Amino acid sequence: MERQSANDRLPANLHRVVALFSVGLGAAVSLGSVLWEGRHNSSVVLVLLFTVWVASPFAGLLLIYRAANRRSPARQRVTWSQMLVISLGSAVIYAADVFLYHPAKAAGPFLAVPLASWLLMVVWLWMSGYFHGEGGGTTTALNSDGKR
Repeated sequence: MERQSANDRLPANLHRVVALFSVGLGAAVSLGSVLWEGRHNSSVVLVLLFTVWVASPFAGLLLIYRAANRRSPARQRVTWSQMLVISLGSAVIYAADVFLYHPAKAAGPFLAVPLASWLLMVVWLWMSGYFHGEGGGTTTALNSDGKR
């Protein structure tokens, strides 16, 4: 087995750093959007509940990230991709809701996006486990090219 040089590992490390940065950026934009949208709401408890609900997928992504460090490199890449998609997708949806659309029912995206994020995380984790040989009775492991 050959030893990898630092240059061979750079893309994976860069992918990991970008994924973590995207979670931080997505959380900041999402929480900022919640607070901006709720600034005229007289109920502090309601704004606090929305803040916790919107922040919960980002906390879940960080937990998944920590768990992925003990998994195969292929599962780690899937986790990092998941972090990018969910974080940046949430940030774009919230920013568009607050700054572009101004809907009459502003709470809709702030309720739906975290729910969709949690569902996507569950499905994505199940699929990555299944296709990397950890689910079901038979092994359907894929190599790094996505082939059996």
